Amino acid sequence: MLSEHGLGIARGRVIPGFGLSNLVVPLGRSFLEITYPNGEDPNPALPPVAAVQQKALGRASEPLVPVAWLVGFENAATLHRLANRNDLAVSEVPAEGAGYPGYTLAGFGPNLVRPWLPTLIHWPVPHEEKPGALTAPHTRRPTGILHLDIAGREEDIERWCGELPEGVRLVNGDAGPLRVSVGFHDGPPITLGIL
Repeated sequence: MLSEHGLGIARGRVIPGFGLSNLVVPLGRSFLEITYPNGEDPNPALPPVAAVQQKALGRASEPLVPVAWLVGFENAATLHRLANRNDLAVSEVPAEGAGYPGYTLAGFGPNLVRPWLPTLIHWPVPHEEKPGALTAPHTRRPTGILHLDIAGREEDIERWCGELPEGVRLVNGDAGPLRVSVGFHDGPPITLGIL
Protein backbone atom coordinates (compact mmCIF):
# COMPACT_ATOMS: atom_id res chain seq x y z
CA MET A 1 0.00 0.00 0.00
CA LEU A 2 2.81 2.46 0.79
CA SER A 3 4.47 1.90 -2.58
CA GLU A 4 1.18 2.80 -4.30
CA HIS A 5 1.59 6.24 -2.75
CA GLY A 6 5.27 6.53 -3.67
CA LEU A 7 6.61 5.83 -0.19
CA GLY A 8 9.39 3.44 0.71
CA ILE A 9 10.56 1.84 3.94
CA ALA A 10 13.91 2.79 5.46
CA ARG A 11 14.20 -0.11 7.88
CA GLY A 12 12.32 -2.46 10.14
CA ARG A 13 12.97 -4.55 13.22
CA VAL A 14 11.45 -6.61 15.99
CA ILE A 15 10.51 -4.57 19.08
CA PRO A 16 11.65 -6.82 21.93
CA GLY A 17 9.02 -7.87 24.46
CA PHE A 18 5.96 -6.32 22.86
CA GLY A 19 5.03 -8.96 20.28
CA LEU A 20 5.46 -6.30 17.60
CA SER A 21 7.71 -5.45 14.69
CA ASN A 22 8.03 -2.07 13.02
CA LEU A 23 8.78 -0.34 9.74
CA VAL A 24 10.03 3.25 9.51
CA VAL A 25 8.92 5.53 6.68
CA PRO A 26 11.03 8.74 6.80
CA LEU A 27 9.30 11.94 5.71
CA GLY A 28 11.99 14.60 6.19
CA ARG A 29 11.36 16.34 9.53
CA SER A 30 8.84 13.68 10.56
CA PHE A 31 8.25 9.98 10.00
CA LEU A 32 5.66 7.23 10.14
CA GLU A 33 6.38 4.19 12.27
CA ILE A 34 4.27 1.26 11.20
CA THR A 35 3.99 -1.37 13.91
CA TYR A 36 2.26 -4.69 13.59
CA PRO A 37 1.78 -7.84 15.67
CA ASN A 38 4.50 -10.33 14.71
CA GLY A 39 3.09 -13.47 16.36
CA GLU A 40 5.51 -13.46 19.31
CA ASP A 41 4.05 -13.60 22.81
CA PRO A 42 4.33 -10.20 24.50
CA ASN A 43 5.90 -9.85 27.92
CA PRO A 44 2.92 -9.47 30.33
CA ALA A 45 4.95 -7.03 32.44
CA LEU A 46 5.03 -4.52 29.56
CA PRO A 47 2.12 -2.30 28.39
CA PRO A 48 -0.28 -4.24 26.09
CA VAL A 49 0.55 -2.36 22.90
CA ALA A 50 -0.21 -5.31 20.58
CA ALA A 51 -3.71 -5.69 22.06
CA VAL A 52 -4.37 -1.97 21.60
CA GLN A 53 -3.28 -2.22 17.98
CA GLN A 54 -5.49 -5.26 17.32
CA LYS A 55 -8.47 -3.29 18.70
CA ALA A 56 -7.66 -0.32 16.43
CA LEU A 57 -7.38 -2.58 13.38
CA GLY A 58 -10.74 -4.10 14.27
CA ARG A 59 -12.49 -0.73 14.01
CA ALA A 60 -11.05 0.17 10.60
CA SER A 61 -11.56 -1.05 7.08
CA GLU A 62 -7.97 -0.55 5.93
CA PRO A 63 -4.64 -1.87 7.22
CA LEU A 64 -2.88 1.47 7.87
CA VAL A 65 -4.63 2.94 10.91
CA PRO A 66 -3.05 5.52 13.23
CA VAL A 67 -2.91 4.07 16.73
CA ALA A 68 -0.60 6.41 18.61
CA TRP A 69 1.40 9.55 17.99
CA LEU A 70 4.64 11.15 19.13
CA VAL A 71 5.50 14.77 19.80
CA GLY A 72 9.21 15.52 19.60
CA PHE A 73 11.00 18.08 21.75
CA GLU A 74 14.37 19.55 20.84
CA ASN A 75 14.93 20.52 24.46
CA ALA A 76 15.06 17.72 27.06
CA ALA A 77 14.30 20.19 29.86
CA THR A 78 10.92 20.99 28.25
CA LEU A 79 10.03 17.31 28.07
CA HIS A 80 11.01 16.82 31.73
CA ARG A 81 9.01 19.90 32.79
CA LEU A 82 5.89 18.64 31.00
CA ALA A 83 6.38 15.13 32.39
CA ASN A 84 6.65 16.53 35.90
CA ARG A 85 3.56 18.74 35.44
CA ASN A 86 1.52 15.77 34.19
CA ASP A 87 2.99 13.24 36.66
CA LEU A 88 4.46 11.10 33.85
CA ALA A 89 7.19 8.55 34.22
CA VAL A 90 10.27 9.35 32.13
CA SER A 91 12.26 6.56 30.50
CA GLU A 92 15.78 6.82 29.17
CA VAL A 93 15.97 4.31 26.31
CA PRO A 94 19.56 3.37 25.47
CA ALA A 95 20.98 3.34 21.97
CA GLU A 96 20.82 0.03 20.13
CA GLY A 97 23.76 0.49 17.81
CA ALA A 98 24.35 2.51 14.65
CA GLY A 99 21.16 4.10 13.35
CA TYR A 100 19.24 3.48 16.59
CA PRO A 101 20.14 6.40 18.88
CA GLY A 102 18.99 6.53 22.48
CA TYR A 103 16.09 8.77 23.44
CA THR A 104 14.01 10.08 26.34
CA LEU A 105 10.34 9.08 26.47
CA ALA A 106 7.41 10.28 28.60
CA GLY A 107 3.71 9.49 28.51
CA PHE A 108 4.05 5.94 27.18
CA GLY A 109 1.42 3.83 28.93
CA PRO A 110 -1.17 6.47 29.91
CA ASN A 111 -1.68 7.15 26.20
CA LEU A 112 -2.85 3.56 25.76
CA VAL A 113 -5.81 4.36 28.04
CA ARG A 114 -6.28 7.91 26.72
CA PRO A 115 -5.28 7.49 23.06
CA TRP A 116 -5.79 11.16 22.19
CA LEU A 117 -2.61 11.91 24.19
CA PRO A 118 0.80 11.50 22.54
CA THR A 119 4.02 10.04 23.79
CA LEU A 120 6.61 12.79 24.33
CA ILE A 121 10.07 12.09 22.94
CA HIS A 122 13.49 13.74 22.84
CA TRP A 123 16.44 12.50 20.79
CA PRO A 124 19.72 14.05 22.00
CA VAL A 125 21.18 13.79 18.51
CA PRO A 126 21.21 16.08 15.46
CA HIS A 127 18.37 15.84 12.94
CA GLU A 128 20.56 13.82 10.57
CA GLU A 129 20.56 10.94 13.09
CA LYS A 130 16.78 10.90 13.74
CA PRO A 131 14.29 8.59 11.97
CA GLY A 132 12.88 11.32 9.72
CA ALA A 133 16.28 11.81 8.11
CA LEU A 134 16.74 8.17 7.08
CA THR A 135 16.79 7.39 3.37
CA ALA A 136 14.16 5.20 1.76
CA PRO A 137 13.35 4.15 -1.81
CA HIS A 138 10.57 6.72 -2.26
CA THR A 139 9.34 7.27 -5.82
CA ARG A 140 7.84 10.62 -4.71
CA ARG A 141 9.41 13.30 -2.54
CA PRO A 142 7.56 13.61 0.79
CA THR A 143 7.61 16.94 2.63
CA GLY A 144 6.36 15.54 5.95
CA ILE A 145 3.16 15.23 7.90
CA LEU A 146 0.73 18.02 7.04
CA HIS A 147 -2.11 17.15 9.41
CA LEU A 148 -2.91 14.63 12.07
CA ASP A 149 -6.62 14.36 12.93
CA ILE A 150 -7.15 13.44 16.57
CA ALA A 151 -10.46 12.62 18.26
CA GLY A 152 -9.74 13.99 21.71
CA ARG A 153 -9.89 16.78 24.24
CA GLU A 154 -8.00 19.94 23.35
CA GLU A 155 -7.38 21.00 26.97
CA ASP A 156 -5.84 17.59 27.76
CA ILE A 157 -3.50 17.74 24.77
CA GLU A 158 -2.46 21.33 25.48
CA ARG A 159 -1.67 20.52 29.11
CA TRP A 160 0.22 17.36 28.09
CA CYS A 161 2.27 19.06 25.33
CA GLY A 162 2.44 22.67 26.54
CA GLU A 163 0.41 23.74 23.49
CA LEU A 164 -1.53 22.17 20.64
CA PRO A 165 1.19 20.69 18.39
CA GLU A 166 1.54 22.06 14.88
CA GLY A 167 -0.58 20.22 12.32
CA VAL A 168 -2.94 18.64 14.86
CA ARG A 169 -6.62 19.02 14.01
CA LEU A 170 -9.15 17.99 16.63
CA VAL A 171 -12.46 16.28 15.97
CA ASN A 172 -15.21 15.13 18.31
CA GLY A 173 -14.74 11.92 20.25
CA ASP A 174 -12.02 10.23 22.27
CA ALA A 175 -10.69 7.54 19.90
CA GLY A 176 -7.31 9.24 19.44
CA PRO A 177 -5.52 9.42 16.07
CA LEU A 178 -7.84 8.85 13.11
CA ARG A 179 -5.91 9.84 10.02
CA VAL A 180 -2.66 11.40 8.89
CA SER A 181 -2.03 13.52 5.78
CA VAL A 182 1.39 13.38 4.15
CA GLY A 183 2.53 16.12 1.79
CA PHE A 184 4.75 15.81 -1.28
CA HIS A 185 6.93 18.19 -3.31
CA ASP A 186 5.77 16.50 -6.50
CA GLY A 187 2.01 16.16 -6.32
CA PRO A 188 -1.00 16.13 -4.08
CA PRO A 189 -1.00 14.88 -0.49
CA ILE A 190 -2.30 11.50 0.63
CA THR A 191 -4.40 10.66 3.68
CA LEU A 192 -4.01 7.39 5.54
CA GLY A 193 -6.34 6.10 8.23
CA ILE A 194 -10.04 6.28 9.01
CA LEU A 195 -11.65 8.65 6.51
